[in-house]
Amino acid sequence: MGRSIKSIEEVVIPEEYELVFTKELEDIKALGIYLKHKKSGARLALVSNEDDNKVFCIGFKTPPEDSTGVAHIVEHTVLCGSKKYPSKDPFIEMAKGSLNTFLNAMTYPDKTIYPVASCNDKDFKNLMSVYLDAVFYPNLHTNRAIFEQEGWHYELDEETGELKINGVVYNEMKGAFSSPDEVEDLCVREALYPDSPYGIESGGDPEVIPELTYENYVAFHKRFYHPSNSYIILHGNFDIEERLEFLDKEYLSDFDKIDPKSDIPLQNPVGGDFTDSYSIAESEEIKEKTFLSYNVVTGVATDVMTMGALQLLRFVLMDAPGAAVKEALINAGIGKDISSSLSAHMFQPTFSIHATGTEANRKDEFVKIIEDTLNRIVVEGVDEKKLTAAINYGEFKYREKDSGRFPAGLLTGINMYTTWLYDENMVFDQADVGKNFDVLRSKIGTGYFEELIKTYLINNEHKVIFTLVPEKNKNDRIEKELKDKLAKYKESLTDKDLEILKERAEKLRIFQEEPSLEEDIEKLPTLERSDISTEIKPLKNIEKELLKRPIIWHKINTNGIIYFRLNFDISDMDSDELAYFGLLTELLGLIDTKERGYSDFVSETLMYTGGINTDLGVHTDKADKNKVLMSYSVRFKSLVSQIDKGLPLILEMLYKSKINNESDKRILEILRENLVGMEMEFENSGDRMSAMIAKTNFSINARIGNALSGLAHYRFVKDLTENFTAKKEELYDKLNSLIKKYFVKERVLMSLTVDEEDYGKVVYELENIIKEIPNGERVGKTLLCDRMKLEIDELKSKKKEGLLAKGYTASGQVQYVTRAGNFIDAGLPYTGVLNVLNVLLSYEYLWVNVRVKGGAYGCYSKFDRNGDSIFSSYRDPKLFETNEIYEHIAEYLENFETSEKDVTKFVIGAVGGADIPLTPYADGERSFLAYMSGTTEEDIKKSRNEMINTTVSDLRDMAKYIRAILDEKVLVVVGSEKKIKENVDKFDEISSLLA
Repeated sequence: MGRSIKSIEEVVIPEEYELVFTKELEDIKALGIYLKHKKSGARLALVSNEDDNKVFCIGFKTPPEDSTGVAHIVEHTVLCGSKKYPSKDPFIEMAKGSLNTFLNAMTYPDKTIYPVASCNDKDFKNLMSVYLDAVFYPNLHTNRAIFEQEGWHYELDEETGELKINGVVYNEMKGAFSSPDEVEDLCVREALYPDSPYGIESGGDPEVIPELTYENYVAFHKRFYHPSNSYIILHGNFDIEERLEFLDKEYLSDFDKIDPKSDIPLQNPVGGDFTDSYSIAESEEIKEKTFLSYNVVTGVATDVMTMGALQLLRFVLMDAPGAAVKEALINAGIGKDISSSLSAHMFQPTFSIHATGTEANRKDEFVKIIEDTLNRIVVEGVDEKKLTAAINYGEFKYREKDSGRFPAGLLTGINMYTTWLYDENMVFDQADVGKNFDVLRSKIGTGYFEELIKTYLINNEHKVIFTLVPEKNKNDRIEKELKDKLAKYKESLTDKDLEILKERAEKLRIFQEEPSLEEDIEKLPTLERSDISTEIKPLKNIEKELLKRPIIWHKINTNGIIYFRLNFDISDMDSDELAYFGLLTELLGLIDTKERGYSDFVSETLMYTGGINTDLGVHTDKADKNKVLMSYSVRFKSLVSQIDKGLPLILEMLYKSKINNESDKRILEILRENLVGMEMEFENSGDRMSAMIAKTNFSINARIGNALSGLAHYRFVKDLTENFTAKKEELYDKLNSLIKKYFVKERVLMSLTVDEEDYGKVVYELENIIKEIPNGERVGKTLLCDRMKLEIDELKSKKKEGLLAKGYTASGQVQYVTRAGNFIDAGLPYTGVLNVLNVLLSYEYLWVNVRVKGGAYGCYSKFDRNGDSIFSSYRDPKLFETNEIYEHIAEYLENFETSEKDVTKFVIGAVGGADIPLTPYADGERSFLAYMSGTTEEDIKKSRNEMINTTVSDLRDMAKYIRAILDEKVLVVVGSEKKIKENVDKFDEISSLLA
């Protein structure tokens, strides 16, 4: 059982450990205990508090010596079976059958970490045991096939006899290196850190990964995966004495101290100008596709105050709307998008200023503008109001502790590593930095921030200016060079060499196809269905009225914070208005108002709120998937004590924004930034794009999403940007008419998340706001969803027989392959069994066939309540072979046989995914979204019971759902231009993703 403590006197530390020190961590209401294991040298940081979402993480310093990706490949492969748990994939077995709230592993430039989390004490202990055995006693030392599957291997094409390279990490990094961001990041690090591990790609460069030998890979694990090189974190409400005894007896006592020689050397200052290229597709324009960056190394991560100050400066100088350096670059027309970054998770962080969508011949001008502007700011002083606003906003986010779906202890632990790895006395410094905000406030106006600019950003000798230029078909050239190299290598092989290669390929095939021995799977710790609670999280919706308008109150303890949504019903809009509403969400709050300039408006917002944002809510009725309600929402959060200053900003944003010729320059700037942002996202998230495009053939939700943030929206924004002068008047008229027509009192519905103690004060202030919303009328009759349903029906009536296959080409080297359909259209109801099916497919059938055998980095299924469903692959070297795997899912299910214990695993995995602990904000949002869709607690209970009581027969019965989905016969692929065009005869349509 868990037991948090307030004082070290409340616990007996076993004699096998040395107590180094304790520290009260006020900001997270915890006691920090730093220990060292005497025999093994392991370091342990215990963070004891009341958090039931317990986190365990073991991390190792893993500085690479080359770009073969050895650290990344080891990360993948330690989770492929171990001494105590020898089944082929304990990670997946635990993902199937655990109530975990987090389960993953991550490779950084200088460390590899293995975090797990669970609210269930038994499950938490099980996860700890599996992960500890995996990192200390993995099967990778005795089974080469593990390395070849996850890292890289040669394979001979059965039809052509051509020699190829495959492997999960190899394909993952081919996908990563298709992104110019990744290419730029590596090139900059190579230039800044030529004598340091940071100048090496720890994830692996696809051109270098095949140089990694099995022997060097094993040696890397032996050297670095030792307790003497480990940093262990336990966070939450757990039994300290019991866990320490377990760690010692089961693992740490087996090891003696060593020196792994894993310290990170300091890089001496270097500088210069560097240039490289990235690949774009043949069909893409080459104009304004260059990336420029200004990069400096800013001290060391252990200087916590300086790092905090630099983060503030980055926001004030670069990231905030109207930020001085960003504004100067934009005014000069240097790039379509200006951004910055500060790499906090390295001993020597890098501060970078990026210009995207520019030309190489503007490099000198780019540098001069940056340095001239910084010099001017040093002389004139940093804007004190902007600094104060940035500090206030940063402190709000820090105090709010909203980690979304991630356990709070996970983010605390990751932050702790940013100092602990480099200074053993700084284990808890990043877990308790709240006091630094007052210190930083006291430094405003003292010259402190100006001196930082001079030291680190202007007069820094450790500086690199980098230019990344586009090169058409570079990836194709690299592939051709690789193909020639492999052909030459194959020619050099003797018959005996070829025989060895075939033998290894056969061993790998056998390893991949043979299931783990039942006795090995039985060794994994498991839960029972009795460990699952049948209770649901209650919905917290209290229906009230405020000035005759409905307000849904979610009575939740928010620790003095208000979360508020002001919703305007826009369900009856015209089809051509949808794209403009999407544009409004991108403009409001970021352009001038009649009261002040946009930069001052943002500063005011940050001064008194935790953020004001707008979005469009899409709510599908639980009983009718074709009834979709829409709302334009303003999301607001602040301290209750500051709502009188924060709430009026909503009215200023909605009704006083200058959507007219006075904002031409700013609106065009936002359009360009969004265009570049979408281009980067589309190529990095090809699975999201392929899924959305596929679903537009039958789904109202997808068609709405496409118009708001998908390909249709991209093309809409691109057309506006390219023809801004000709179309701006029409744009302004349209946007202003939307505000006048829809942002009226008669359309208002409110959502409020706040505790009972503060409800009265908040409602009083809200009344003052609602009174100011103009009156109007509801003139719409037909809902947008009705019009879209007619569009879909017409589309289906014209659809040809057989598979509709669409290909969207991009510059990447891998594919994203999606099949989509809807089971409700076939008369099948939603059932909780689909959650269990999702676990079965994602971690069994698709995992084995698409990832393990096919080499894709990821694969998954998804079944929504409205019936919309997908099967999708991520960074996939295959194309139609993956679709063939989708085609056989129903057959697999019809013949599915397994034990009751295995079904229980799938059930537990499904329940675990549904039981992620919720922050106050997320709890209120969940309740409000249920209200909008008409979902009741009875509906949720029904689905949960269906999930918990799933049987083998239920899963077999899901074959008819799969057939219904596949019968839609829609396939969409986003991927390599070369690969798609090689299969041109199999596609109905091929077009460029970004054309």
